[in-house]
Amino acid sequence: MRGAFCSARLSVGALVLVLLTAGTAMSGSALDQLRGAVTRPVPVVPRRDAPRPDMVWVPDRYIPAPGAPQGVHVPAHWERRTSEREFYVPPLMVCEPTTGVCQTSPAGVRGPVESRTGP
Repeated sequence: MRGAFCSARLSVGALVLVLLTAGTAMSGSALDQLRGAVTRPVPVVPRRDAPRPDMVWVPDRYIPAPGAPQGVHVPAHWERRTSEREFYVPPLMVCEPTTGVCQTSPAGVRGPVESRTGP
């Protein structure tokens, strides 16, 4: 691993040396493009907002369903707590894994995820 890192550093150094010595053969615009690419600032990842305290993360899960022996896949999603025992669930695309058939489960207020028999 260390040998590969050293050889990579040598390769980069050799490339820079070739570019610097070949400066007379390269046009000014090519050098300006190279300099711009090397000195360009690194993109900054935007800050993620913290979830609201009334939002609950529900991970991927499989639930039993008639006609689907392996159950259906319910994708991970955020739910909004409306009361102590009720949550607003957004519309979800629920898919049967063996056939790939998907259907939309409508949005609505439901009980806690641990006690649900559906999406």
